Amino acid sequence: MKNEILYSFRRCPYAIRVRWALLICEINVEIREIDLKNKPLDFLNKSKTKTVPILIKKNSEVIEESLEIILWALAESRKENIKFIYFPDNKKEDIFEIINENDNEFKYHLDRFKYATRYEDSNEEFHFTKAIKIIKRWNGLLAKNKYFFGNNPTIADWSIWPFVRQFKIACESQKRTNYFEPSIKTWLDSFENNKKFKSLMYKYELWVPNSRKNYFPFN
Repeated sequence: MKNEILYSFRRCPYAIRVRWALLICEINVEIREIDLKNKPLDFLNKSKTKTVPILIKKNSEVIEESLEIILWALAESRKENIKFIYFPDNKKEDIFEIINENDNEFKYHLDRFKYATRYEDSNEEFHFTKAIKIIKRWNGLLAKNKYFFGNNPTIADWSIWPFVRQFKIACESQKRTNYFEPSIKTWLDSFENNKKFKSLMYKYELWVPNSRKNYFPFN
């Protein structure tokens, strides 16, 4: 039986959040792990953005944006009431707002903090301070509830935790301490310590044309 195809890169936070959604929605796909420094021609021919993740549907339609893939997974899942649980109607505006904050403002400062040498005249400490300001604001939300919008996760949590994890990794590599307050640390731990995390981060061989197919999640 033909599967959808996901082009992915293991450590990319956008790809991580898509794979997380596929896991929760119990959707199996053919996965093609690629090298972002040596992108295969097949991928480049299919992608307008030239970046991961992209999903190739069975009808050959291409979904380029990670959030759109997450919404597709919710719509395709056979799990009962899954869309209502993880994307409740009364929280949609708030969910999109905080994801937008992550994907634009937080990601902007995260990149210039973690990869300061890649950006001309980037002030590492300035961007760290700006990122921490957002982290503290999110911690305030998580101090009230287990997740951003209550005691159950939504796609906002799915979409943001991989970037907070990347921020943690950057802080650890620079020997920084006290960058997280307790609530956001507990929240991130709930994903990293989840039994699905190992499957989420399974290391696949790089895909090349005519190689054997790999599937996600790995069984």
